[in-house]
Amino acid sequence: MTTYAVVDLEATSASHTSKIIQIGIAIVEDGKITKTYQTDVNPHEALDFHITALTGITTAQVERAPDFSEIMPAVTDMLQGCIFVAHNVKFDYNLLARTFEQHGSSLDMPRVDTIELARIFFPSLKKYGLESLSHVLNLQHDRPHEALSDAYATANLLVKMQEKMANLPKNVLSEILHHATDNLVYETPCVISEQLKVANRKHADMLKVNHIATLKPYFSENKNLVKKNFRANLKLLKLDERTKQKAFAEIMRERLTDTAASFIEAPTGIGKTYAYLLTLLGQGKQVIVSVPTKVLQDQLMTDLAPIFKAKFGVNFAKILGTRNYISLEKFSKLLYTCDDGKNFEIFKMKILVWLTETKTGELDEVSPTMTSHIYLDSIRHTGDVRQGQLHYEQDFWQLTQQKSKNAQVIVINHAYLAERIVDQTEMFEHKVLLVDEAQQLFSILENAQQKSVKILDELVKVVSHTSQLRKRLVERLTYQLSLRQLDIEKIRLDATELGLDAITDVLVNPDDFIWMQDHVLKSSPTDFLNFSAMIPKATKVYLIGATLAMSETKAVFPELLGFSDYTFDTVAADKITNQKVFVATDSPDITRLSPQGYADFLSEKIQELKKIGKPMLVLFTSHASLSLTAQALSDAHVNFLHADEIGDASRVKKKFDEQHNAILLGSKRFWEGVDFDKQDELLLVITRLPFSVPDDILIRKYAKRFKNPFYDFSVPLATLQLKQAFGRVNRRKQQQSSVIVFDKRLAGKTYAKKMVSKLGQTYEVDFLPFDEIMDQTNLFLG
Repeated sequence: MTTYAVVDLEATSASHTSKIIQIGIAIVEDGKITKTYQTDVNPHEALDFHITALTGITTAQVERAPDFSEIMPAVTDMLQGCIFVAHNVKFDYNLLARTFEQHGSSLDMPRVDTIELARIFFPSLKKYGLESLSHVLNLQHDRPHEALSDAYATANLLVKMQEKMANLPKNVLSEILHHATDNLVYETPCVISEQLKVANRKHADMLKVNHIATLKPYFSENKNLVKKNFRANLKLLKLDERTKQKAFAEIMRERLTDTAASFIEAPTGIGKTYAYLLTLLGQGKQVIVSVPTKVLQDQLMTDLAPIFKAKFGVNFAKILGTRNYISLEKFSKLLYTCDDGKNFEIFKMKILVWLTETKTGELDEVSPTMTSHIYLDSIRHTGDVRQGQLHYEQDFWQLTQQKSKNAQVIVINHAYLAERIVDQTEMFEHKVLLVDEAQQLFSILENAQQKSVKILDELVKVVSHTSQLRKRLVERLTYQLSLRQLDIEKIRLDATELGLDAITDVLVNPDDFIWMQDHVLKSSPTDFLNFSAMIPKATKVYLIGATLAMSETKAVFPELLGFSDYTFDTVAADKITNQKVFVATDSPDITRLSPQGYADFLSEKIQELKKIGKPMLVLFTSHASLSLTAQALSDAHVNFLHADEIGDASRVKKKFDEQHNAILLGSKRFWEGVDFDKQDELLLVITRLPFSVPDDILIRKYAKRFKNPFYDFSVPLATLQLKQAFGRVNRRKQQQSSVIVFDKRLAGKTYAKKMVSKLGQTYEVDFLPFDEIMDQTNLFLG
């Protein structure tokens, strides 16, 4: 039986000259912690302030502690015959070995690093620091940075990983050991080797092919027990019927027999999702719901799908683009290549474990820690799957298609809709397509019809030519592409001469809009994509959103999408009383203040608002402004969540929900794609009005249709985005929020009056100095 000595050391610093000030040891035998040891150690020097702040250990405390020579026999006895284990074993082992050597002895033990094992055997976690793991895995870590507490938590981590290894299919664990042998530090693979001997559990719930095991798919019977009576369905769900929700549902039902597309403008927060699902399902329809983002897809699947299954027997299925799924055919081939480097080998081991756990095969589930996009790209699905392939029965993409055929509600996102509606006509025919938050189709459809090429990827193909003529052509092409005003004809001629077909393909239509953005050459037709022409004739379509009219005089939105035959209905918004909107009139002039100056201003105001003691969402219109403000807050030692650094939006939201009075700095995706519904009281800070830049391709296209694109498109769109942002923190009647806008342009110009007038139909907007906003917010939120 192998015995593990799990060790943690606290030290005077993290440098190579550091000295031990505390040592903790937990002995693990047969999957149990059998013995512990802890002592302070006198380093014979004063401790730095930051070490005391981190560990709680004081200079006075260690002055009373024994010298290392006094406790060395006891430590040696504890470690005798053990394997040395630590979380980042290199630091702890080297420090202890150096200390032994300074006292005339030596340390020579096999070593195991729990960080490396955790990255493999908990493949979906965001962070692998001991505190983070302790929180997620409940590791009994009561006193972080106290040596024995850290050692005890690490020992619990080791035990959990041993249990997980022993419960994996033997074919998977043996393949992991094969990759671990030469790629994990020191003797870390010995833990896997030991558990392989006892990994004998039967896995009737799994499909095993060679060294890959996946969960067997489960297909439940689809029953649609939703009644035609809307009120009866709400009663079964124990939900109250709301006036606006009822009006919306009645419009949905009345328009169901229309062959024309149905546009419905309805305010946020009235319960539209329940209304359209209950109405359409009550009429026996199979429904495809398209939402703007993957985060909203996940919310539907997490929040509503289980309820509809439990109450009505209705199956939901989620579909993403093929690239979001793993290709088991690609991955199985990668397993047998051995020259990819240590990190890639760890990635392979991580995927082997993840495949035994995932029900979806969606690559977003895999931890981004030490996971290069190159690794993920190497195993992305292409949609090419055929019966007879080795892993066909396990293939997540084809299983997703099967589940969608067995579902009454299929949940997709707008990007998938734009990508697949033309070439997967049969998926949409004879169903109801409901496009939620349809106003966001513009940008997604625009991306779908753009062509693009990375210039550097093309130039690298020709830079090695030795011909002087071709060198001059490359130099001339590079120069032309660097100009602000592109000469399309010259670029086309040079690219043709050099055989750069990807560039000439982007430039094939001289009437297109053509521009450079971040070293990418892009082109787009001069008009909007005709979405109407993409919809199969046998498909009934609803397009719903909070603001679809765009213009005060006509419903422009449907026409821009190519619809000539449509109905347009509006559910008027009620005045919102559980949310206050303030504009800080003493904010600086954004157009005259430097980016750093504005970041310092925002940092100061966020620190003031923090004193109110409520969770705070701060929304930015640019990544640069967010980063500068984040740095200013860091310099002021303010704790916050940086959405751009954390990554996946659903993980960001979860972290925000878990922390008490957290501050979240978010960029564009948080204006329109994530709902904050868990908090009873919130602060929302709008750092800048969300105007599109004049060079935005949609603005340029709109300019060809209307005399004043700024007033007819940019102002309504910015107003819509403000309302969407307000709605992100107003998901329940019982929820209260205070919105503070730090862009005083909203208090001034002609266009601002138009925005305030539109906002004023729903919100009470107050223009006050910041100090008064603080007072009013304190009163409102209590």
